[in-house]
Amino acid sequence: MKGGASMGVTGNLMNSIWFGEKTTLVKSEIKEKILNSITEKEVLFNLIELFKTGDFTQKPLLFQLMNQTRDESVLNLCIRMFLAVGSHDDLRDSNNLRFLSEVTEETVNTFASAATTSLSLDIIPYLLALLEEWAEISDTAIIIRDSIDFFINFEEEIGEDATIDEVGNFYFNYCEEMDTESYYFQQKLAFPGDLAKKLIERVMIAANNEEPLKMELIPSLLSIWSGEKVPGDYNTVINASNYKEFIGYIDRLSSENWEKGQKYFYGYKL
Repeated sequence: MKGGASMGVTGNLMNSIWFGEKTTLVKSEIKEKILNSITEKEVLFNLIELFKTGDFTQKPLLFQLMNQTRDESVLNLCIRMFLAVGSHDDLRDSNNLRFLSEVTEETVNTFASAATTSLSLDIIPYLLALLEEWAEISDTAIIIRDSIDFFINFEEEIGEDATIDEVGNFYFNYCEEMDTESYYFQQKLAFPGDLAKKLIERVMIAANNEEPLKMELIPSLLSIWSGEKVPGDYNTVINASNYKEFIGYIDRLSSENWEKGQKYFYGYKL
């Protein structure tokens, strides 16, 4: 599927489709831990735990860490985290993304692959700027173009060989038609129910043939949005016994109150 570029990149901390189980600590304990953190990794891991409680007041600390760290594995996890919890306003402030002015190919690949999880059309100007800079590196350029296409479907409309200027103009016109204050998955308002439907369709086909799930982005987003991990990953072979776990998972998701066009992190609306 388009836009499903692998988010598992070498040198990533927490190399998983989500950010781990919900926390058992209370906010005050986590804040204390952040204050007492010695290494960048400790700060980041504790920040992630705080975000899981629905407290996003320390986002500026994440942005600061992302723009200051010299540790690529910390940076890559900061990027994934930023895209998972970043709002339109966080993306509109280019100060938050200063790190993009000097990045390695691996970091660009991480950013472009995970860009789809931002669900925000405000990510596209950054992707266009990166595309201009990395146009000569074909693998990276493909990842960036795929991410842009995931949001605005330009390839179908103006062709996959469209120039950067043409894509930029298409994006500008596209935004005129859309509600840029909403969050999108592909060209539709983001909604867990829609993704759950796609997941269950895939599970049913895979179960009939006892084949692997072969889906990455949707299970990742559902896990991050809900704070409950999808009961399988890309390579999980679906059969009669684990099929029921997926049904149960979808039932639990559908009993929650979700709003179309909103963005969630571990069950909390951003």
